Parts: sequence; C-alpha cells; structure tokens
Amino acid sequence: MYDTTDTIAAIATPLGESGIGIIRISGSQAYAVGDAVFRSTSSVPLAQRRDRSIQYGTIVDDDGRPVDEVILLIMKGPHSYTAEDVLEIQCHGGRQSLESIMGLVLRHGARLANPGEFTQRAFVNGRIDLAQAEAVMDVIQAKSAKGLSRAVGQLEGRLSQVIGGMRKNLTDFITRLEVTVDYPEEDLEDIEIPDIAGALEDMEQQMDAMLAASVSGRMIRDGVMVAIAGTPNAGKSSLLNRLLDSERAIVTDVPGTTRDVIEEWISLQGVPICLVDTAGIRNTADTVEQIGVQKAQEYIDKADVVLAVVDQSRPLGEEEKAILQDVQGKKALLILNKTDLPAVVTEEEAGACGIPVVSISAETGAGMDVLKEKLLSLALQQGPDAGQSALLANTRHIELVRQSRAALQRALDTIHAQMPIDCAIVDIREAWEVLGSITGDTVHDDIVEEIFSRFCLGK
Repeated sequence: MYDTTDTIAAIATPLGESGIGIIRISGSQAYAVGDAVFRSTSSVPLAQRRDRSIQYGTIVDDDGRPVDEVILLIMKGPHSYTAEDVLEIQCHGGRQSLESIMGLVLRHGARLANPGEFTQRAFVNGRIDLAQAEAVMDVIQAKSAKGLSRAVGQLEGRLSQVIGGMRKNLTDFITRLEVTVDYPEEDLEDIEIPDIAGALEDMEQQMDAMLAASVSGRMIRDGVMVAIAGTPNAGKSSLLNRLLDSERAIVTDVPGTTRDVIEEWISLQGVPICLVDTAGIRNTADTVEQIGVQKAQEYIDKADVVLAVVDQSRPLGEEEKAILQDVQGKKALLILNKTDLPAVVTEEEAGACGIPVVSISAETGAGMDVLKEKLLSLALQQGPDAGQSALLANTRHIELVRQSRAALQRALDTIHAQMPIDCAIVDIREAWEVLGSITGDTVHDDIVEEIFSRFCLGK
C-alpha cells in the first residue's frame, strides 16, 4: 500500500536559466521544512500564517548565509493540489540556486519525490480519480489547442462522469438480477430480465459510439502521422515545404535527393499533424537509396494517412501504379502535383484507382487549401471537430472499454440463450470492475504505480 505519511519535495520547473524556478514540498512536515530554511521579517511559524498567502523572504543555508531571495506560497490541505499541506518556493531560475535550495530542503526532513508523486498523492487522497490524474500529463503534453481542450475536459471529470454513470447502472442491474436468484418464488424474472437486457444493449451502443469517436480523440491527443510517398521528383519534398511554409527539405531536379525520412509537425485547425517526407520509391542499385526506399515502405504501412504524390505532367509509370496499388485499403489521397505544367494525367484517369484525388501545385500553392481540408476530413473520419467531444483518447481507457463491452455482450448472450442468470451476473460484474479500472476504483496498485511512473518529476 502506498505510504503518504512522509514529506516529499521536487523541483517543479525544468533546470536551466529562467526568471523563476519552483520547488514544491508536500506533506505533514512541509511547513516545518520551510521554517528550517526560510527567513523573513515575521517570526510567526509558516503553519500559523494565512492559507493561500504569499510570503517574501530569504532562503538561508545551515550557517545562516543567504542563498536566494524568494517568495513562498502557502496552500494548506485539504484545499491544495495534493490535498496535503503544500509549500512552494519560488526562487530565481538558475540551476545553482535551485539545486542549493533543494539540497537544504532534503537535509531538513523532506525526501525526493518520485516522478508523478504529487499527482499520485492527489489520487490517493481522493481529490481526483485516476482518469483525471492521467489527464494531467495530457494537459502538459498537449500538441495542439484541440488536444489541450480535450485533456482539460477529462481533467474536469467528463469521462469520469460518464464511466461513473455506467457503473451505477451496472450496480443496479446486478442488484436486481441477484434478487431474482435469491427470491425465485417472487416470480420477478419475467418482469426484470427483459428490461435489463434492453438497458445492457443501450449501454453497448453507448460504448460503441465512444470507441468509434476514440479514433479521432486519439489523433487529436497524439497527432496524425501523414506519410508523403511517391516516385523520385514527384514533388514530395516541395509539398512538405509548402505545408510547413518553410524550406525544410532540399529540393533539386536530381532524382533521389531525399535518402532518409524527414519528420516535421504542423497544426491544422488545432489538430497536430506529423508530416513524414520519405525517399522516392523506385528500383535502384544504390545501397543507401535502397535503405531509404525500405523506410518509405515502412512509413506507408504505419501512417494514419498517406499522401501519394504523382507528377501529373508525365504519364503514370509502373512504379507509380505500384505505389497506388500499395495504398489501396488505407486512408490515402492521390495528389496530382505540378498543375502549373501541362497536364498528361487527368483527374478522371487518376481517379480510376479508387483513391480520392486532389490537384495541386506545390510550386505555386494552388489547391493547398482543398488538400488541407480533405486531409483533416480523412484523418478524423467525421471532420476536424469529430474528436473535440471524444471521451476516449488514452489507449488504456480504450482497451478497458472494449473489455467491458465484451463482458456485456457475453451477459446478453447468456440472457438470450435463457441460461442460468448467475452466469450473466458474473459477466456484468466483470464489466463493472473493468470500468472501475478507468477511474481507479478497482485498479490494482501495480498498475497505478506504472501509470504515475510515466509522469515528469515535480508533478
């Protein structure tokens, strides 16, 4: 069982040169540690000073010599981030100042916090649940405005409320079914079980909708990987530069200029996009270029969306046709590039492969707005706002909802087959327990430890 009786401390800001650095202390001895290192014009102990107040003074070493001029923030439990007594020391952001003060804090009774331990204490002390705790890191690591908005929604408890409602309903179903088992003489089965089966089917549909939206939610959280593929000199690097609005990739008339992959991030309407410019795909005897072609194929396989770039000013060759065949069945757009040159390949001819076609000129920028719109629509399925309301984006949460839905399906199969209702109760209880792992109500300690180990130090 996790022990919260000791007092923890950590530097909560990145080490380096900055205007301010913060050291966070949490626990029953937080103010005693502060009294040992802090001096101000007041002699009142920190524990007796006003909650949520700012104190100005100096940190001194063991010999009473000034270390740094600081301000302290006093936040008394349970109305603090960890629900414990919290003291934050704001000093100058130099590495030496932070490390010197941190050393003093540790010598006077605090221990170094583990990664994520402040948030873990907030969870253990009941201020937030596990889904909200995981949202803290999503807020910190958000790659876009939409990703931040979704993470803040989870931090405020949107997912927890939905999961809590489901578990409450499942508790009611279990209770009602157990009544039919314990009191068979009351003849309640014909009245209760059909109603419960219908309610379980409604919950399955709700889970299906959540899982369908999770695709967009995951992409808004983690980003959309877009592989730019094609033959040499199709204009892949020019397209990358146009999307980035900068000369990131080298562009020449020499085929095979790009030998390795180039990854760059952009944001389209608040959605993070990882653009991957790959080597031109062709048969080659060049060993280095062969490696680049192999990497290009690997990125095509794992990308969320593939932009298959074709030079419309020259006829489709066997290599182009092979690439288009390779992306069949994937989320892909066929990019007819170089519309500033006379057309040899028409949109009708290109569209015969069954992949949506967008005509552009990476040289002039023509057609880029249409490309961006179709790229987002294809990536997020239902348009750029599809993931905004998605409750599921965390891989752990998605898998747990899948497991819970499978348990509900087993319970329904049992009910429809008119098997003993005890079997259905077992599966419904499993669905209830699995959903509880999302919010932490039924999660094992080792899973909790593993989740918080991914957090940064000081959070």
